[in-house]
Amino acid sequence: MHSVLARLLAASVLVAICSITATAWLAAQSTSTSIRQELGAALAGDTATYRALVAFAVEHRDWTGVTLPPGNRRLILTTPGRAVIADTGTNLDAAQLPAAPSAVINPLELDLAQAQDAPADRIDPRITGPFRLSEDEKQQLAEDARLYVSRCRSAPEQAAQLRVTAWGRPIVNVDRTGPAPTSPACTEVEQRLSTLTPGESAAFTELGLLFDDCQRQRGRPAEQLRMNAQWQPVASDTECLASARRTQLQPYVAPPALLFVTDAAGRTTQARVVRFDAGRVVLVAAVVLVLTVGVSVLVALRMTRPLRTLTAAAERMQHGGDARVDIRSRSEIGQLARAFNDMAAQRARTDAQRKAMTSDISHELRNPLGTIRSWLEGARDGVVELDRTTLTALLDEALVLQHLVDDLQDLALADAGELRLHPSPVDLRELFDQLVAAHPGLVAEGGGVVTADPVRLRQVLTNLVTNALRHTPAGGEVRLSAVDGRITVSDTGSGIAAEDLPHVFDRFWRADPARARNTGGSGLGLAIVHALVTAHGGTITVASEPGRGTTFTITLT
Repeated sequence: MHSVLARLLAASVLVAICSITATAWLAAQSTSTSIRQELGAALAGDTATYRALVAFAVEHRDWTGVTLPPGNRRLILTTPGRAVIADTGTNLDAAQLPAAPSAVINPLELDLAQAQDAPADRIDPRITGPFRLSEDEKQQLAEDARLYVSRCRSAPEQAAQLRVTAWGRPIVNVDRTGPAPTSPACTEVEQRLSTLTPGESAAFTELGLLFDDCQRQRGRPAEQLRMNAQWQPVASDTECLASARRTQLQPYVAPPALLFVTDAAGRTTQARVVRFDAGRVVLVAAVVLVLTVGVSVLVALRMTRPLRTLTAAAERMQHGGDARVDIRSRSEIGQLARAFNDMAAQRARTDAQRKAMTSDISHELRNPLGTIRSWLEGARDGVVELDRTTLTALLDEALVLQHLVDDLQDLALADAGELRLHPSPVDLRELFDQLVAAHPGLVAEGGGVVTADPVRLRQVLTNLVTNALRHTPAGGEVRLSAVDGRITVSDTGSGIAAEDLPHVFDRFWRADPARARNTGGSGLGLAIVHALVTAHGGTITVASEPGRGTTFTITLT
């Protein structure tokens, strides 16, 4: 019982844990999905605003004239000291600004969350600073590039492609595996295209000095700054190169600014990381588990109480006590209790029948054995002479014993399911004629053919006919009939009381217990009839009315 209770509790706790986990996971997933969807829409607008402000900072050296796009949310642009630069609302109290800005607008240090295509040094590539060429220089270099590509190199179109840097210098990639130009004009053009302009040279020199200062301040070995084929300064010390570029480009862009995205009242709508309170989740889970265990204990105790009652009843049954249980539930436990009570009642009936059968067998055996013993003792002592009459009486008593033993053996074989049958077609008319010849006064009618063991079927009918004749007084009638395979044995005898009908097929049962063997039989005949008919797969029923007779009906399938 404790095992059932423990299993119920374990199952309840497991279900509770799984339910809590699944519910928390689903809630977290649903909440996260909803938040991601909302933040995704908000972030799309924030990114567009961020890019627009960065573009303004790249093109201007201050924030004069900046405008913020209107929308459902309030945008506030301030200096790092939180002095307002621009605001889509009115009456702003700087003290009410959120603690952290939604974004920092600085083209020299791009926000990777808002500008995912930013270069490794996070410097906006559109910033040209001192490298910007004059319009005349741009025009001259563009003309030189077109001339060089079209006249000075006879390479395929794929080998000569014209691109332009952010500050206006054309980048000519030429397949130099072919012959070099021999025209002095082409040589001069190639020289101009591969040489820095005075402005570029000054800017590159300034950048080199800033790069050297950074390396000295950080104690790093000196390195020569160089320009790659894309006209971009490169060095192995990328940190110092990025620092030098920011220092050089700082005067050419607007200073850093803070962007706040709030609602109309100034409350922040900045995307935040959603954090779950683990302690609260654990506390709620513990409360749910405690409640689950408590309810499970009550339910388990209520469920196992009938089981304990049944267990106690089974133990009482084992010791011969009253095994009935009083459980009125309509649940499966109630059905089990009713089945247990039926089993206990059946067991009590079987036990009573067993005791009665033992008593009856001993009684049935005592009389013939006593008779045989007394005659044999008298013959041994010379008191009785064993003449032919005496021997005949002793033989009759032995036959009684033999008949009783044979009946008991048939019942034992039927109970064990080992009663052997040899079914074959049986002509009922022929069988009836044999019974009529053996039992004067029997009336037979009808006939037909049934499939049965002929010996056992004759035994069944003989028992029924003999029993009917025994209980039918002179002048009465015993009739044997058959219609469509249904065999009926009826008589006009004394009949059987209604309360006795359920017991007619019980072993050693007699309607009148006072009857002896000579008048009431052994009490096994009808039990054998029932066993043999059942072994054939058929049924036998009895109907009777006291004073008017009894009818037995056999149906063979």
